[in-house]
Amino acid sequence: MKSIWSQLCFFWMVVQAVFAQTTPASLPQTQHKFVVIAHRGNHQHVPENTLASYEDAIKAGTDYVEIDLRTSKDGVLMIHHDATVDRMTDGKGLVKDLTWAELSALNIKKNQPSDAHSYRIPTFKEVLKLCKGRIHIYLDFKEADVAQTWQEIQAEGMEKQVVVYINKIPQYKQWRSIAPQIPLMTSLTEAINTPEKLGFFLGQAKLEVLDNISDQGMLEVAHRNGIAVWLDVQNPSEGPEMWQSALQKGVDGVQTDHPEDLVKYLNENKLREGIRNNNAAVLAAKPSYRAFKDIAYGEAPGKDNLLDAYFPENHNAQTKVVVYIHGGSWSRGDKSEFPEPLIQKLVGEKGYALVSINYRLVKDGKNRFPAQIEDVKKAISFITDKAKRYQYNGKEFAIIGASAGAHLALLYAYGHDQAKQVKTVLDLWGPTDLSDKSVRADGSDANNTVINFLGEADPKAQICLDASPAYHLTKETGVPTLIFHGGEDPLVHVSQAQNLHKKLDSLGIVNHLEIYTKEKHGMSADAAVDVFAKMVEWLEKYYPAVQKQ
Repeated sequence: MKSIWSQLCFFWMVVQAVFAQTTPASLPQTQHKFVVIAHRGNHQHVPENTLASYEDAIKAGTDYVEIDLRTSKDGVLMIHHDATVDRMTDGKGLVKDLTWAELSALNIKKNQPSDAHSYRIPTFKEVLKLCKGRIHIYLDFKEADVAQTWQEIQAEGMEKQVVVYINKIPQYKQWRSIAPQIPLMTSLTEAINTPEKLGFFLGQAKLEVLDNISDQGMLEVAHRNGIAVWLDVQNPSEGPEMWQSALQKGVDGVQTDHPEDLVKYLNENKLREGIRNNNAAVLAAKPSYRAFKDIAYGEAPGKDNLLDAYFPENHNAQTKVVVYIHGGSWSRGDKSEFPEPLIQKLVGEKGYALVSINYRLVKDGKNRFPAQIEDVKKAISFITDKAKRYQYNGKEFAIIGASAGAHLALLYAYGHDQAKQVKTVLDLWGPTDLSDKSVRADGSDANNTVINFLGEADPKAQICLDASPAYHLTKETGVPTLIFHGGEDPLVHVSQAQNLHKKLDSLGIVNHLEIYTKEKHGMSADAAVDVFAKMVEWLEKYYPAVQKQ
């Protein structure tokens, strides 16, 4: 059985850079719509993950054979499920610590004492040769080099016969970079357990297959996004009742320990094309919105003074605006980082207008603070001035910021919003006190980043106070504030969020602090979907959108 993709960890600020892919890969063509995957081959009578088990899977009429890829000590790609050879062979030790010759010399234990055949651990090349033109491969990518794996797939002309199951985020990035045409599959983390959360996730990670989704609403979200769903049904009680249950869910295929029996069952019941549950409630099409890109709000060169605006259908003079400020240590990043699923949610569904802004970035000692906050003021003024012309409410705003962008959002709200237009601010792991030397150790990334931003090394300097949102916060300037932070953030210490929370409390200003104890700077997939949901809830409470006409 595959492990849950618990290693997935990506930063929300750079999610589009990590997961961006404009054209999805295509799944291998199969004779039947409902695919049958032979788990480690057809291993009821012969040992798993052997050439014999794969040959039997082919003879049984299955569509895919699932194999487990590992690497020998001397760099040969081998097929073996376990990290060690102890369970399946007469040898001992880790696959990665044994050479190809040592692995090939091992005898695989037989299922039945009467079996006169001998079995050994096959190489990936041998499996590719056996399967070419006969059956597709479901490649559980355990421990191997992506470039080497892709090279061997190409050498055998198997580019259109492989689906890769990924277990770790580096594997995702490597496969998308080296072989973007290969379809990818994974499991969902336990936190992605609702249709809404799945929708957020799929707006970030471009996949072709998911497994083990049994909730009808989530299944429909996957299908709406063009993603196939394959269930694992292999367990001691596997049989017709379980197969029928999987079919009734409307999934696109199953992975089985009894491929021969399953194919026979499907054929006898005329179910090789599967059952799509057309009676289930179909989710509505994605809400639509209008996007206007690269609008100039200032005169800085390049993209520094550009913004993107997103408007709901039928927006009017009462449509409220949410402003987003990107992160990137004040020296990188872009307005395009705002996740598309959150645009769909806030703009297409809830009816807000959204504006995502760029600002001058520190480069080669130029554009240091206060250039960034000056640009935020310019952008807010521009948005205010254009309200009547473009039909939205330009008198009040909510501001969301991530990392450096959260710093600017807080600083503007507490220190530069002379017109009192900001009604709430959402802080995603932003620094709040640049004068706090206790979280700026000499030589640390945090200290170097602040020095580069301000051009001043002394935390006691006036510019550090001027640039710190916490020093501008008073009972008169404070607004409802939602704070998210990682408990193990190595760049912006969690005490920055905790101290801001305490000061807001002391001033009687509505606020809420969410600390994700195991997260670092940014959020993992599990935390990100929770952050998204809580952001929407907060906005609806403290900055409710006008109902769409």
